[in-house]
Amino acid sequence: MRVALDRADRALVAVLDDQVVGFVRTMSDGAFAVYIADILVLPEVQRQGIGTSLLRAVLDHYPMGQFHHQVLIAERDAEGFYRRMGMSAVGTVGLTAFIRTRNTT
Repeated sequence: MRVALDRADRALVAVLDDQVVGFVRTMSDGAFAVYIADILVLPEVQRQGIGTSLLRAVLDHYPMGQFHHQVLIAERDAEGFYRRMGMSAVGTVGLTAFIRTRNTT
């Protein structure tokens, strides 16, 4: 994780009462695309605007006027959150996504 943080284009944390409660990390080429690699909020403080603030900060940093793609991979139960933030499922914009990952079973 340390290497991932060191190599991130941008990493932000949310702190509440001296405790890290949220985190977002991105990778970008600085011109065309940004990949939101992680956005995490502790379950006990979800639905308090922390994830919204973290994601807005990232999306504002990589404006659509400059970037063509703002991409992330999300768990299914988070789809509503990302839709409310103005994001669309890849298939709804005529694209498809592919992933290759290690077998963790």
